[in-house]
Amino acid sequence: MTSLNWSSNLELGLDVIDEQHKRIFEYLQQTEHAIATENEQEVREVVDGLLDYTSSHLVFEEGLMEKAGYPALDAHRKVHEAFAARIEKLRGELEQGHDTFGVARKIRSDLGLWLMNHIKRDDLDYVPYVRPILEGGWLSRWKKKIFGG
Repeated sequence: MTSLNWSSNLELGLDVIDEQHKRIFEYLQQTEHAIATENEQEVREVVDGLLDYTSSHLVFEEGLMEKAGYPALDAHRKVHEAFAARIEKLRGELEQGHDTFGVARKIRSDLGLWLMNHIKRDDLDYVPYVRPILEGGWLSRWKKKIFGG
């Protein structure tokens, strides 16, 4: 299986997005731990957190792309929608009582592999459009105000 650890080759150079991607990878690692310790309750809690956080991240990303006028937003959104449907299908399997650890393994591998490919291919494409929004926008001003620089 491919390593599901965050690595610098996944960085987009957009701090807020990179931090969100790192958090998703942390959830993937927690899912792995929950599987290894055979703790069904932990699996359910981590998987729910992972799926909710990932959904929020996708909405945040799309909002940035929309604000930036990213020309491939509709195509990117369709990729996100198809992925969200896969996530919901797996969540449904958990809710229907399917094997908790089997579903968790599918979530971990499907989400992990999808995320790595998506970052390297699809997300990298919107960086030039979104960077000016983040560097000159409210987030940049807020970070400078709070953290200086």
